[in-house]
Amino acid sequence: MISIAIHIVIVFILILLFQRKLNVIDRAIFSTAVFVKIVCGVLLGWLYWGYYGGTGDTLYFFEQAGKLYHYFQIGKISIAEWLGFQSIHLTMEEFSAQSEPRTFFFVRWMSYLFAVTQGEYFTMAIYLSLFSIFAAWKFVKRLTGILPENKTAIYIAFLFIPSVTFWSSGLMKETFMMTLLYFMAYFIIRWHQEKSKWLLFIPILICYWGLWLLKYYVAIVLMPVLILTLLFSVQPGFLKDIRFQWKVIIYFSLMLLGGLVLAFLHPVFYSGRFYELIRISHDVILANSSEAGIVFLDAGSDFLFFLKNIPLAWVTGFFRPFPWEAFSLFSHIAAIEQFLFLLLFLYAIRLAFVVKISQNEIWWIIGVLIYCSVLAVVISISTPNFGTLIRYQVAYMPFIWFLVLWFIGKRLNQRRG
Repeated sequence: MISIAIHIVIVFILILLFQRKLNVIDRAIFSTAVFVKIVCGVLLGWLYWGYYGGTGDTLYFFEQAGKLYHYFQIGKISIAEWLGFQSIHLTMEEFSAQSEPRTFFFVRWMSYLFAVTQGEYFTMAIYLSLFSIFAAWKFVKRLTGILPENKTAIYIAFLFIPSVTFWSSGLMKETFMMTLLYFMAYFIIRWHQEKSKWLLFIPILICYWGLWLLKYYVAIVLMPVLILTLLFSVQPGFLKDIRFQWKVIIYFSLMLLGGLVLAFLHPVFYSGRFYELIRISHDVILANSSEAGIVFLDAGSDFLFFLKNIPLAWVTGFFRPFPWEAFSLFSHIAAIEQFLFLLLFLYAIRLAFVVKISQNEIWWIIGVLIYCSVLAVVISISTPNFGTLIRYQVAYMPFIWFLVLWFIGKRLNQRRG
């Protein structure tokens, strides 16, 4: 009880320090976002401890983090092994998380948090939620500095979308992933604004390295999109004299080339088993799903299966479950949110032919659409389960939400003159 009280005090001090220079409006928004995030982290833990009867990923991560810390305490592994400077010499029976590199990476970091909190699950969940919202806020404040007329869209998309906020809270990989993603975005914007500060590349690379180890597919899609979009939106000298149509061709050609080069640095791709592994993941998850399962079109080869299902996967990744596909309380909530997004998305498409868009803005629109679409397709096909899909969507849904709200905000601003 004393330990929990100490951590509550620490959390409050961190929040107060973080908001000390904010104005009244920003302080209210930040405080609300922090409160919602912490509540979501606690509710997510309750969901798995109570509603799902003590099973699920978050509890597995917690258990494995506790085991790893315990082995360090009793001297079964050295401090170098615990910190990751040496390979861990434990059997799979003793420590099963090591069988999956991404899980092992996350569990290792959670074992440090386990040590700090002395194994208090909900305290760990609160800290992780807090780090996530701190990263989101740093990114949001930098972005509103660049796009002050889009503050409302930025706040809603990156702080208050219900499914994203919930599934990127608590002791989950997605919480850690979004922390890395938002911090990296924050440092990139700082570097872009303060071009003389090359030292900012250090935290950018650290965040990207963590993202690669945790969710390599997000890192693979993100980097070429980000670099090329930054390059083409800045319009350096060698691009200025090229016609726009040729710029688009060059952009997509470099995107494809850069994506392939980066992808083949990862064993999943250079082993030649990418489509096979997607099909295996699809089959395993679908076999363990009941009413939450997503049925895709069958095909002979793994490559044709992927190719044939791209349109359906794109729709699924952005807009499903539809209201008539909901099967439980949580799926009904998700379906309402997704249906609202579908209506706003269709409205945004209409606005794209009405609002004035600069050439600089076009590159960012293309970049966001490519990043979100690729992830939506890959994640949907490899994860044919509505419950799991909604959780994995957090990697891209805030960005497509922002794009949709940006179009609506741009139209409202133009009407105001």
